[in-house]
Amino acid sequence: MLDLTALVKSTNAYKTVKSDKDADMLSHAYLLLCADSEKLGEYLKVFAKLIACQTGEPCNNCRACKLIDSNAYSDVLFYPSGGAQSVLVDDINALISESYVKPLEGDKKVFILSHAETMNLPSQNKLLKTLEEPPKGVHILIGATSEYPLLATVKSRVKKLEIPPFTASQLFSTLEQECIDSEKLKNAISCGDGTVGKALALYADENLGQAIDLAVDTLINMKSSANVLDYTNKITALPIDVWEFLSVLELLFRDMLVISQGRSDLASSEKAKYIMSNAVNFSTGAIINAIDKIIEAYERKKFNANGSMLIEWLLFQILEGKYKWQKL
Repeated sequence: MLDLTALVKSTNAYKTVKSDKDADMLSHAYLLLCADSEKLGEYLKVFAKLIACQTGEPCNNCRACKLIDSNAYSDVLFYPSGGAQSVLVDDINALISESYVKPLEGDKKVFILSHAETMNLPSQNKLLKTLEEPPKGVHILIGATSEYPLLATVKSRVKKLEIPPFTASQLFSTLEQECIDSEKLKNAISCGDGTVGKALALYADENLGQAIDLAVDTLINMKSSANVLDYTNKITALPIDVWEFLSVLELLFRDMLVISQGRSDLASSEKAKYIMSNAVNFSTGAIINAIDKIIEAYERKKFNANGSMLIEWLLFQILEGKYKWQKL
């Protein structure tokens, strides 16, 4: 199993809970906000270990840490139960009932409530009293990908923490033992959103390789406006989201930019070096223009711009920039 302990330890959220524990001032409830839907539960386990492990920090070797990893430690309970994707009223009823049962192996009882953004209003209202007046020794770790579905009364009764996107170097050092193709991993991380879950999903997605190859082909062989429609059709036919293709293009152009400035050692993609060796008219100005237009394309996509029309517009902008900056 992938060990995310070191990664979580680097966050201010972890340092806050560690400081609270060291000062014997642990909050009765923490709200952990994290965009990584896939790995949210794993992050919460690290915090549960921090609270439950007798060594002071997650050691991953003691009985408590090992049993928490396998969801089998009697003093750490997980909700929603049974592998469900949403938190139900029954889960909250069970949590409240269990909170009055004394811990069996230590002096603390931890409840992990994952994906709290799925809680409906009756569930949240039912949880309020326990959040306000929990039994002694009870600590509730609430994880959510967004705080907006949560009632203000819920948020006012918890200590809010955030796990922001991780840097590319943090993700690479965490995943390099799990993902043996380092070039593919770098591409996946660069096209991702700074989360472990997205990086792993892109690494496992064979379509990402197709998208990168097509982007390289486009930037080398799209020589005039007559080629734009053909490449637009090829790109939109890819089995990936337009957003991901924009990420691929941004990665390539950012690497092309550092190469154009004589710093090929800073480029993470060998494909970008290949483009710079084989493409025509990609000056530094043309590359900066392309990056600006990609950022604008992201904004247009947020407002539900048609994918095919967006790609066609972007390719025209890239071509126009090439020839504009060639003449300056």
